[in-house]
Amino acid sequence: MNNAELSALHRRFGLGIGLGLVATPVFGLGFGYLFNLLSTDQAITAVSAGVLPGLLLALLAFAGLHFSRYIQPFLAWVHRNESGHSTSHLQRRLARFPREYWGLFLIIALATPSLFLASLPGGLAARPETFLHLLLLQLGVAVIAGMPGYLVALDGLGRLVARLGLNRVQVSMKSKLMLLGGLVPLLSYTLIMQYFWLETRGLDTGLLLIWALLAAATLALTLLSIQSLSQSLQPVEEVLHRSGASTHADLARLEPQSTDEIGYLTQTLGKLFRRLGDQESYMRAVVDTAAEGIIVVDEQGNIDTFNPAAERLFGFLAMEIRGKPLAWLLPEIAGPDTAPALTPSEEETTGLHRNGKPLQVSIRVSRMEISHRTMHTCLVADITQRKRAEDNLIAAEARYRDLVETANDLVWSMDPEGRWTYLNGACQSIYGYTPQEMTGRHLREFQVASHAEMDSEAFQAILAGKELVQHETVHLDREGRQHHLSFNARAHFDDAGRVLHISGTARDISEQKAFQQQLSYQAEHDSLTGLFNRHYFQQELERTVARTARNGAECALFYIDLDQFKYINDTLGHAAGDQLLVEISGLLSSHVREGDLVARFGGDEFTLLVYNVGHDQAPRVAENFRQLFEAYKFYHDGKSFNVTCSIGGAVIDHAVDSADEVMSHADLACNMAKTGGRNRVHFYNPADRDKAGMAEDMGWAARVREMLEEDRFQLVYQPIADVRTGAVTDYEVLVRMVCDDGDVILPGGFMPAAERFGLIHAVDRWIVARAIQQLTQLREQGKEVCFSINLSAKAFEDHTLLPMIQAQLADTGLDPSWLTFEITETAAIANLGAAERFIGELKTIGCQFALDDFGSGFSSFSYLKHLPVDKLKIDGSFVQGMAQAEVDQAMVQSMNQVAHALGKATIAEYVESEAILKLLQQYGVDYAQGNYIGRPNESLINLAATRPLYSNVTQLKT
Repeated sequence: MNNAELSALHRRFGLGIGLGLVATPVFGLGFGYLFNLLSTDQAITAVSAGVLPGLLLALLAFAGLHFSRYIQPFLAWVHRNESGHSTSHLQRRLARFPREYWGLFLIIALATPSLFLASLPGGLAARPETFLHLLLLQLGVAVIAGMPGYLVALDGLGRLVARLGLNRVQVSMKSKLMLLGGLVPLLSYTLIMQYFWLETRGLDTGLLLIWALLAAATLALTLLSIQSLSQSLQPVEEVLHRSGASTHADLARLEPQSTDEIGYLTQTLGKLFRRLGDQESYMRAVVDTAAEGIIVVDEQGNIDTFNPAAERLFGFLAMEIRGKPLAWLLPEIAGPDTAPALTPSEEETTGLHRNGKPLQVSIRVSRMEISHRTMHTCLVADITQRKRAEDNLIAAEARYRDLVETANDLVWSMDPEGRWTYLNGACQSIYGYTPQEMTGRHLREFQVASHAEMDSEAFQAILAGKELVQHETVHLDREGRQHHLSFNARAHFDDAGRVLHISGTARDISEQKAFQQQLSYQAEHDSLTGLFNRHYFQQELERTVARTARNGAECALFYIDLDQFKYINDTLGHAAGDQLLVEISGLLSSHVREGDLVARFGGDEFTLLVYNVGHDQAPRVAENFRQLFEAYKFYHDGKSFNVTCSIGGAVIDHAVDSADEVMSHADLACNMAKTGGRNRVHFYNPADRDKAGMAEDMGWAARVREMLEEDRFQLVYQPIADVRTGAVTDYEVLVRMVCDDGDVILPGGFMPAAERFGLIHAVDRWIVARAIQQLTQLREQGKEVCFSINLSAKAFEDHTLLPMIQAQLADTGLDPSWLTFEITETAAIANLGAAERFIGELKTIGCQFALDDFGSGFSSFSYLKHLPVDKLKIDGSFVQGMAQAEVDQAMVQSMNQVAHALGKATIAEYVESEAILKLLQQYGVDYAQGNYIGRPNESLINLAATRPLYSNVTQLKT
């Protein structure tokens, strides 16, 4: 704040007080005249006597002198100091202002009527009633007239407080509110009532009641406003009244208690202190964990901050060295009572250890301002290791050459013409030549013709100065075999800009490329049948719809559903079902035209996209495929089975808007074909929407409902073994439907109907409740077992499932960690947000979570970081083929490594042989599950106890 601003503030301060003092007697006597308490002759007589004007002028002069002297110390402090807290006597002086201000106004209010009436003939004794009215009138006017000056003066002091600082609240907002909102209106009401009384010489009850109501309303509103203000200020007052210093963490807990500006300011202060606390913690962590010594000194060179790295470097503790001169440690940098000079860059100097031993150190000195104090920061590093490193440089270079010669990656150099000048021993494993045989030969001798042009462009880019990073190409070895190589290279230039030589590395990525190609194939193909999968088919269907909209070429979409698949799968087993799907896939593939697209859409459903077929030809084509299925027989264990299909057809023409639309048409038509008796073809008709009842699914739904009502579902348990020890303590809980005739239906037979007719949540809850009861009984019998419970894909949508689990655990007292819940990867990815929330809530309870069929979606690695699961169950389609397929082995290894890197246990499904189990042991998979370990059974029986690997497993029965 400059001198001009201080002078202006001084003038406003004095002018506000002066105007208030002048206005008080003038307005007071003026109102007395208006109220008929005074006459013009009396005013002339009192003024002519000279006592009243003289005294008022004297009081005005006194006030001007007094308040000018009052504010001078504050102005002097601000002029000398730009910031900081003022001394205690200034704080006390600041606190006296309200008393001194209103005390002076009280004197004027008392003196004005007294001196006025004393100047008249007869004095005060002759006019006691007039004196009383004038006194009351003058007191009210003093408060009202003095209020603007008071607020102006407080405003001026408030501007000074920005430089003076405050050690406590001097004038509360509540008192201001009481003055402005309560006292001033009350005085105004009272003056009006006094005027009315003087005019009428009486006050009726109605007026008194109005005055009382106004006064009560004013006081009530004022008190409510004060209460609201108190609530707003409560968080701040709690901090102000707290004993001891408040940390940033304490202040960060400030929370708003109102919706006004104070509430918003309180919230902002809380956020600010949280950020300050975070910054303080961050800076403290940086200083405390810094590898370099950090020493902060003041302008006199005395040490203020000494971090742990500096303690280790110089041998002093921070508490010992704080306040001591920096010259003790760095005599060449700092002198007595002086701060170190700033260094534009790192400088080397000699420091002194506590034991007197000299230290070779580097130092950088910078300056900073803290609370308007200049401080110097010294970053000190021990450079003894650097010197030692320089001495070891030659030895390190020799070791580096040894490493290059024995590296698995190819390390090479060549001349600007492209002839090899150096190769390490890795060239023999890639090219089949020794380094001596390849030296001097040209690069193009090893190139594949299809990559020659691309390699030539890359070589020219290197000669132009561009660094080559992971350039992929294909080279030929001695036997003519192709190797995929990834090259990194750069050119080295002389001072004239000429290329001296080119050096780099190369890695054989042939296996990686084969793996990538396999992954790409798996991402687009069904792992069981080899047909294109649902994802690829939907993409191609979208492209076909868009192409048809452009050129008008019609196509046909067939949705094929096997009629007898569930029967074969449930009665003959999954292996027979898989065999049927493979044979059907071969049947379809062998009878489609080249260029048409056939895919396994899911389960026992296939889709066929036939190009350039319109409304006239499509029914005939579909009928041909139906007859093909009708003539087909499936053979298993010497028995033959008829397998027919229901085909739903839809034509893709210009009227189709989207792929989803035509797919829904074909799906609906297929449902109509099944509803009409199966083994038939039905083409989409818009009228079908009203006929698409699913009688069979309704029958299954009725049976599911019956099983739930009569509590007739059955739980079976399949052991999960520790691959390393063979111990079985975990069992997967599976559900079966037992029919009246004794037939056992697997979940694939009834779960789709349960989902379609809204019964799946009830099935989930039945399984979970029964499994928890069963596990509680086993634990009470002393059996140390755990359960893994399968949940349906719709479990995320059941808002009652989680509370039911919590209630069951609370009722039984079961440890939640003994329960693992499983959901398939595809179900989790399909609703990732709900899956994250559901899994997170289960883990909060204490339960564990497993991701089933991991790897089936081929996008698992990217989604896995979003799902806080504990275990990954590797999809059985990879495990069951491990003994024969190296690709499956690589897939299982990769998924196991990724899972372990993320801290998750792995479980391999479909372990059907000893060979698979040994591979899993070799790869470090944690657990195994499958028929080789033990088949699902009603009793928790160690079905693998006869095997040497699991001889330590104890038989457990329910």
